[in-house]
Amino acid sequence: MEELFDLLPRNTYVTVTSDHGELFGESGFFGHGPIVHKKVFEVPFVEGKLR
Repeated sequence: MEELFDLLPRNTYVTVTSDHGELFGESGFFGHGPIVHKKVFEVPFVEGKLR
């Protein structure tokens, strides 16, 4: 990611997100659906200005 960020113009804002969570054995489930579980609703979101 750092190499990619080095290519961006100064004062660029970057947002990193995802569409849904994933189960990795929580409550015995794997995958992302059609199970309704708290972890499936967790979505990563990171926002910030580069240097």
